[in-house]
Amino acid sequence: MRTTVMEDGRTSPGVGAIIRAALRDAADDLFVTAVVNLLWLILTVLIVTAPPAAVALFYVGNRKAHGEVTEISDFFFALRRYFGLAWRWGLVTAAVALFLWGDMVLTGRFSQSPLARFAQGFYLTVLVIWLFLQLYALPFLFEQERPSLRLAWRNAAVMLGHNIGFSLALLAAIVLVLLVSTLFFLVIMAAGGILVALIANHAVLNRLGRMV
Repeated sequence: MRTTVMEDGRTSPGVGAIIRAALRDAADDLFVTAVVNLLWLILTVLIVTAPPAAVALFYVGNRKAHGEVTEISDFFFALRRYFGLAWRWGLVTAAVALFLWGDMVLTGRFSQSPLARFAQGFYLTVLVIWLFLQLYALPFLFEQERPSLRLAWRNAAVMLGHNIGFSLALLAAIVLVLLVSTLFFLVIMAAGGILVALIANHAVLNRLGRMV
């Protein structure tokens, strides 16, 4: 498919449909959903496998969002295939996040002036945008002919820029889903991560589908 994002100035009422589609996909095969989510949790705790586990989780989410039958083996396939790429993504993502967080903290320690507080707010806003951007970038890796982090980040940034209202609604919906899930500990343990991956993949497919 095409690897560039075209402008779409229209607003979309599709966030609710995206959440419902993600929940439906997660419930479609509860065994695979629970095992994949558990594997992601375990590998994330191990640190060294955290970035590949995240990419593998989004790979499974991408297949599910496309309506493909998924197996537990798909997670391990992606874990091996994208191990190096995932670590590059993880290092860059963490480095940028730590840089922004560090600037925010240091600015507050050096000064409490209105200008310093404004700078802190700016760094925090950019940090949130950067982290949210990954929810678009990871699905894009699997929508490209060849996985490219640079192109995925570029496409994610363009998509975010042209769908700000949609993205804010999507972020609010994800936060709400996770908050509700935390009320039921087993739900967040069994499907929290894969739900986020499914929502992100469905969101990207939703935006791309509006440009066809």
